Amino acid sequence: PVLAVLMVQNSDTVLDHLFFYGMNLEVSMPTGSLCAERNAVGNALASVPTLHRMNMKMVAVLGMSMGGNGSLNPNNPCGACSEWIKKIAEVNPDFKVVTFTNETCELVYVKAIT
Repeated sequence: PVLAVLMVQNSDTVLDHLFFYGMNLEVSMPTGSLCAERNAVGNALASVPTLHRMNMKMVAVLGMSMGGNGSLNPNNPCGACSEWIKKIAEVNPDFKVVTFTNETCELVYVKAIT
């Protein structure tokens, strides 16, 4: 599985951060699966319908190996998620994607969207 956490700032104060979680949902259908990043964005919008893209600050993504070697990490967003993230970055150029080397999260990578 892949896990994602989206951080949003619901107001102008630094202390008013909210976190929304998502995980990928794999299905055997031609329409594809729902990735963790898009699931987290959907959870945020379902929870706070007045949320705007400018309120979204960063998304952290971690692939869980479930007993394997952890080779899924750093797990960069897929093409569909990258397009969603680019749409967020259009109104919030400071939006970041955070990834990790492995499940221990000892090494963190922070990537700006260009």
